[in-house]
Amino acid sequence: MFKSNRKGSNMLTAMLRLPDVLKARGVGRTTHYNEVAAGLFTRSVSIGVRAKAWPAPEVEKLNAARIAGADDAAVKRLVKRLEAARAAYADATAPV
Repeated sequence: MFKSNRKGSNMLTAMLRLPDVLKARGVGRTTHYNEVAAGLFTRSVSIGVRAKAWPAPEVEKLNAARIAGADDAAVKRLVKRLEAARAAYADATAPV
């Protein structure tokens, strides 16, 4: 977990490893990775040389969208927004 030092940000983000993501989603490994490949779930984040994880807020938002009845097209748009937010955050916090 990390705490962001960006001005105006008071965010504490847990990183979930694959078993926790699968449990939270209620799907198996193959289904999960098929949905990642189809753009229906965000890609993992590298947290080490051989370790990947997903930000907990992204998992929660995607689960909430499915619970609310979002169709695949809406979920794909959400995935694009979430991954764009990651990129924007990385750009904003990159050393100059």
